[in-house]
Amino acid sequence: MNATDVALYLRDGAVPWWKKGVGIFAALYVVCPLDLIPDWIPMIGWLDDLGVLGICAWYFVRQVKKHAAQRAPRPGDDR
Repeated sequence: MNATDVALYLRDGAVPWWKKGVGIFAALYVVCPLDLIPDWIPMIGWLDDLGVLGICAWYFVRQVKKHAAQRAPRPGDDR
């Protein structure tokens, strides 16, 4: 996965907007003062932010790799 794969994924009109917005959701969750576990609770309050960031990053990377694999020409294809 590289920056070109991410750019092509984000520009593809066939990819639903909510799949593209996972990163925005993660950023808003971290910045938003309303969390599942409040940030003022030491350590535990930050762990839920890290968990959401980690899950969203994992999902986004997985989707970009899947998209790139579908775009890649297969041996024997005349493209």
